[in-house]
Amino acid sequence: MWWIFFILFFLISVVSSTLLFYSLRRVTQYEDLIIQFQQIISYASERMKLVDSSGHYESDDETGFFFEELKQLQLQLDDIFENEENNDGN
Repeated sequence: MWWIFFILFFLISVVSSTLLFYSLRRVTQYEDLIIQFQQIISYASERMKLVDSSGHYESDDETGFFFEELKQLQLQLDDIFENEENNDGN
């Protein structure tokens, strides 16, 4: 009788482990995609600030809207992941 429970437990463990492995792999892929997207937005923000060094485009209504939306998007992406900093006392 206990062999049946052992086999059942073993099968459930193998299936659960496999599902967990594939789920975690997919989540990691999505995290990598979001990080790449965040880097692209960050690069675009820096380049736009270089182009608009005098502030004329940012203060304009039409292009200023794009600047503001890009800043908001960058802030939202920054809030998704915690910054990993080494605080080893150095």
